[in-house]
Amino acid sequence: MTDESPRQETYVEAAWARVWKTMLVRGVILVVAVAVLGMGIGYLVSGTEGFNGGAVGGGLAAVFIIVTLVIMYAGRNMGLTAIAGFLGIGFLFKAFIFMIVIWRIKDADWLDGNVAFLTIVVAVIGSSLVEAMTVVKGRVPYVDPDAK
Repeated sequence: MTDESPRQETYVEAAWARVWKTMLVRGVILVVAVAVLGMGIGYLVSGTEGFNGGAVGGGLAAVFIIVTLVIMYAGRNMGLTAIAGFLGIGFLFKAFIFMIVIWRIKDADWLDGNVAFLTIVVAVIGSSLVEAMTVVKGRVPYVDPDAK
């Protein structure tokens, strides 16, 4: 006979869920802050083109946070060291995306390149800080006594 009782979440799985939710909340706050401030300051500095530049930076901030969330979700059962390694690889992937976006928009007439560049740099640094703070402050034990 099979056991019909629902599987209970272990302490480590619950800790990873808390870390992932924390990353999600901090990521959403970062994306909203970068987008709103980038578009607002961009509009004040150079009108519609600045607004568009801020929107590009806010969009890239969202992409960066989504990459991080996917890495953390996929690696949730691999341990903190593996996730830190994957986040390092994710940082390189984000740097590659950053270079491609800068290369593609460098001559765009529909946005202010300076506003876009600065907003994207803030998005890159902000997402890296959010990742680092979340991983460092995440309290996930190495050993799961409930695991079978």
